[in-house]
Amino acid sequence: MGAAGLEHARQDTPIHGPVPDETRQGRIHRQLRELILTGAIAPGTRLRESELSMRFGSSRAPLREAIRRLDSEGLVRSDFWRGSRVAEYSAADLYDLYALRGLIEGFAATTLTGPLGPEARARMAAHLDAMAAAARAGDWLAVAQRDTAWHREIMLAAGQPVLLRAWEGANGPLQMTLGQVAGAFYGRDDIHDRHHAVLAALQAAPAQTEGTIRRHYLETAERLLATVAARDPARSAPPDRVGAKPPARATGGEARRAAPSPTGGTP
Repeated sequence: MGAAGLEHARQDTPIHGPVPDETRQGRIHRQLRELILTGAIAPGTRLRESELSMRFGSSRAPLREAIRRLDSEGLVRSDFWRGSRVAEYSAADLYDLYALRGLIEGFAATTLTGPLGPEARARMAAHLDAMAAAARAGDWLAVAQRDTAWHREIMLAAGQPVLLRAWEGANGPLQMTLGQVAGAFYGRDDIHDRHHAVLAALQAAPAQTEGTIRRHYLETAERLLATVAARDPARSAPPDRVGAKPPARATGGEARRAAPSPTGGTP
């Protein structure tokens, strides 16, 4: 991926509001994406083209392209016979997505040839301050989006386009969930402390760096599962997920079936 491609990757997570020179398809994608991320359109909801065309004042062609983009981001599930619906994820699915992103980012960090440059650090500091401000305002979707942008700087610095594409694949579902429940387990100081720990780890030996990043993601996943379990005690999170050390995880089908679905559907 060239410099232009990496710059595009840095900009592909909007933080609310219109985008300059936005196309009609881009506008529909942005607005529909935000409705899904905030839960205004609930998981499992069928996306009816006739209704959405009226809602956005658009023909169906740009709407269909926007839905295809959302499908590629993991926010929509499309089927030839059943049409398109907002995607649903179980707690176990989300845990695995956090674990996958931690594995990819942790490995990518080991390929860094030197410390992060001053421009990248300045952007990360700005994202972190914006995360804290959004948390104070209760805008947890903005927190989730800034968190993605903060971590993306590590991926961009690694300069590994294949890893970046794989890493991006988890962002939609994780933003959708974090943006809706993070208020139950995140605080302003917590945000700064946890991310500064990752920054400090980037100066350590590769194995330590990788382990710190993996733990950062798994701790967030465990907090998420604990929050879901607290909200729905009758359907507790899989015991092998919460509090488990990163290497020791069961992957059996029964654990997945027992997991509650924080995005509104059943596994």
